[in-house]
Amino acid sequence: MRSIRTWGVLVVVALTLALALVGCEKDSGLSSKTSGKLSGAESSLLADLPGGNVALFGGNYLKLQDFAQNSAIGRLIGSLQQVAPGLKEWTACFVNQRGVQMMGAVAYADGALTMRYVMKGFDVAQIESCAAKAGFRSQVDADRRFVAIEMPGPLGTSTVGYLALADGALLTRAAMPIPPAAMLPPPVERAALEADVAAAARGNATEDAALVAELGRIDRSRAMWFVGDASDTPIGDKVGLMRGWVDIGGGISLDVSAQVKDAAIAEQIAAGVPMAKREAGKLGGEVGNVVRGLRFERKGDRLRFAIKMTDRQIDALMEQLAPFLPRSAGPAGGPVEFDF
Repeated sequence: MRSIRTWGVLVVVALTLALALVGCEKDSGLSSKTSGKLSGAESSLLADLPGGNVALFGGNYLKLQDFAQNSAIGRLIGSLQQVAPGLKEWTACFVNQRGVQMMGAVAYADGALTMRYVMKGFDVAQIESCAAKAGFRSQVDADRRFVAIEMPGPLGTSTVGYLALADGALLTRAAMPIPPAAMLPPPVERAALEADVAAAARGNATEDAALVAELGRIDRSRAMWFVGDASDTPIGDKVGLMRGWVDIGGGISLDVSAQVKDAAIAEQIAAGVPMAKREAGKLGGEVGNVVRGLRFERKGDRLRFAIKMTDRQIDALMEQLAPFLPRSAGPAGGPVEFDF
């Protein structure tokens, strides 16, 4: 499911921006608004996902609509039509659907991440319709409980499946080896999703106590939020619990908190604050302004980062990054130019 991969990329971008652009002053004015205990609707979505996860994520998908369609990154999605035809129409079909509730979970096992996603307010018929609008081939099972979509991309065509659950939700998944491999993901078949349903019946994501507790400490009204616990992953000796959100409105804002267990790394990050401040000007223009606007707070082993970027700053950042983005041959054999 490309919408799953998009959200996964956003989570990675959020963490990367926060940890790679560490150049900010201590600021006790960071917002501490939280959403508290999970609502019944949120708990119902989590109950459809197997337990034993390293991360949970979700949000108000409608808040991503303007960002996905009209920002610099949205325009990048549009330019990728030449590489992945139909992607723009597919994305628009999801973000234009009102009343959709979504939540996902990420599990780590055997050197791979498996991302599972469940949503309500969307059914098999609507998935089939979105595929038709995007020009993707689809196949619906006779019982109308499973639909498979063939989605073209730079590496070839991948097959993504969606399973209708008893409570009306749709379930899908995506797998990614660590480190990522430059190959097509395995097809998402009905049997794998039915196995996920059986696993959730034995133990679901509401029982991931540490992650659920973290959910109570973030503002889940934001466009996207995530919580994670890296303790049982290869970096578990260095990083523990994480939480954060991304929001949209006149630009994009980001707030990420991470437990850094390695004291030496935490000290190194804190010591890099003045250096990054001094070097920000070398990045030039709005990019330098973005770095200077980063905020940082440390409480024990918790490091917290916050940033806001205006639409103009996002445009400038994407334009600066454009030379480093992958390019692919266009229809006439020439390079595909990203039009920001």
